[in-house]
Order: sequence, then C-alpha cells, then structure tokens
Amino acid sequence: MVTVVPPRSYPEWRKGQFDRPEDAAYLFGYYLILHCRDEAMATLPAEASPEVHAAVEKAVDVALHNVCDLLEGFWRLQAGPNHTISLALGIQVRDEQNQVLETQEISPCMLDLPIGYWKWAKEHEFR
Repeated sequence: MVTVVPPRSYPEWRKGQFDRPEDAAYLFGYYLILHCRDEAMATLPAEASPEVHAAVEKAVDVALHNVCDLLEGFWRLQAGPNHTISLALGIQVRDEQNQVLETQEISPCMLDLPIGYWKWAKEHEFR
C-alpha cells in the first residue's frame, strides 16, 4: 500500500480558531475522495462511454455530498417524536507512536463540511 501524503499536512495547519477545523475538514474531504469517490469510479468498466462516466460521477458526488450534509447537520434527523440526533465526526491527529496529539470536532459545528469534499472533487488538486 502506498502512503499518501496530503497537500496540507498537519504541521502546516493554520492556527486560527476556525482555520484548524477547516484544515481538518479538508483532509476529511481529501480522504473521502481518495477512498470512496475514486474507488467507486474505478468500478466503471473501461468501455463505459463518457456519458455513462459523467452520470456515475455525478451520482457518486451527490451521494458523498449528502454524507457531508448528514454529518454537518443540514437535515433534522428524528429519533422518535420527541428526540433528534446529530451525527458527529472528529478528526484525531496521531504521532508515530499512535498517541493523540490533537482532536478537532468537524461535525456538527459551524463549518461548511462539504467544502472539503468539493475542493477535491472539482479541482482534483491531489492527483
């Protein structure tokens, strides 16, 4: 397995209160693309037409965007008539000894979580 080093590694994360969660969310989006979107797209047969490729890519993007929306709290999720739930996603940065150095909660929060997904999906900056 090839080790992938993302474009903005942990030592480069910005220091601002809202910048750090955003940098963590960008890494979430990066790995969502790398391990979900690209894997899904790789299942298309080589002979698939450009139209089929585009339709499948759009469907995968919509599905993964909706995962981000779920995590962001975009929809009110019922857990019965008197309760709601929110889905939580935290990013933990670990050192070489697997010790947690930092935890950033990126959902639910005030962050536009899909921004990390669309940054990589549309720009393909990491390829």
